[in-house]
Amino acid sequence: MKKINLIIVSLSLWALSITACNNAKDQSNVNDSSYTMEEQLEIARLAAQLDGTVPDLYYFQEGKSIVISSDSIGFIRTNGQVTYIPELKELQQFSNGLAAGMTKEDIPCYVDSTGKIVKTFPDYQSVYDFGKDDITVFLHKNDKFGLMDKSFKELIPAKYNQTSFHDNGLFVVEFNGKWGAVDRNDKTIIPFEYESLGYLDDAGMILATKASLSGFIDQSGKVIAPLTYYNLFPYQENFARFIDKASGKYGVIDRKGNIIVQPKYNDIGFFKNGLAIVSNYNYQTGKGEDIITKRGYIDTTGKEIIPLTFTIAFDFEKRGLAFVQDSVGDAYIDRSGKKIQLKITEPMTKLGMFNHGFARIELGDGGFVYLDGYQRLLKKEDIIRLRDEYFK
Repeated sequence: MKKINLIIVSLSLWALSITACNNAKDQSNVNDSSYTMEEQLEIARLAAQLDGTVPDLYYFQEGKSIVISSDSIGFIRTNGQVTYIPELKELQQFSNGLAAGMTKEDIPCYVDSTGKIVKTFPDYQSVYDFGKDDITVFLHKNDKFGLMDKSFKELIPAKYNQTSFHDNGLFVVEFNGKWGAVDRNDKTIIPFEYESLGYLDDAGMILATKASLSGFIDQSGKVIAPLTYYNLFPYQENFARFIDKASGKYGVIDRKGNIIVQPKYNDIGFFKNGLAIVSNYNYQTGKGEDIITKRGYIDTTGKEIIPLTFTIAFDFEKRGLAFVQDSVGDAYIDRSGKKIQLKITEPMTKLGMFNHGFARIELGDGGFVYLDGYQRLLKKEDIIRLRDEYFK
């Protein structure tokens, strides 16, 4: 991997001698283009909070994020421009150019990217995001779900009791107590014979339950992983957790249903960036607490690459850092489990977990900095400056 030497472009970046040490490795300039779009959008989100534009906001989607003030709701763009829509009381994130909302008269509606209400639905209870195929679900006042397209034409009338999702041409629904799936023409694709069906994941598989046992089927209804599991969770990064009924322990299967981690842990998190958090409970008596949880990490082969020594552990961000806590205190570690040493002149009073590539560190003087995956430290003015550079 090409290394980029640190180039100091402004004295303000490292004011107060706040620097990060990466075991003598080169560091990239915070002014470079090494941040992913996800990280750039997080910078935009943080900047909007730090410069006082909005007190809090959600993630950005399609260049906009929902903002809520004491008496108004609207959206903010990545450059910090805010649009409030006084007619609304609720608003969802934008999808395919439209955002579902609710007027102050409790009428569902859609809003376009200018903030204009383009359509209201007095006969509905709710409307939802449009999918990639420009189709969405709606909930009628008769408490039934149906399907409509982006011209707001009803494709399937409100007739289904429940739905878990619509995506990729499939409308997964419950009818007369059984779950199945239909296409946009209301033709049955997956037979109505399941106790439950989950969402369609990125590999085209659906978590299915029948006779209280779970497995995975594809979007044609073909069984991929047999419905033999007592408790099963959706795939993430091609691996799914399950709970063994006899022992109550967690294990992991791959896309073919092969067990790659035998059920031996009290808990297993979702895989993220190739690693998953695993936990075991140690029961103690007479020592002030009955249960002590120890956490560590496994890789996609099931190998424990970081021992179970932490009381708190969070997922690794994509560049290989994670926030943990052990008997010594809070720390950041790399993928080998080694603690990262940060050279900061002010005492660190609180370390935060990573969110979309950045972790907030609060300092003893009341200030704060943000740590990125390159082990660089950014102050408030750096976050705002980067937002202004990325989103003019």
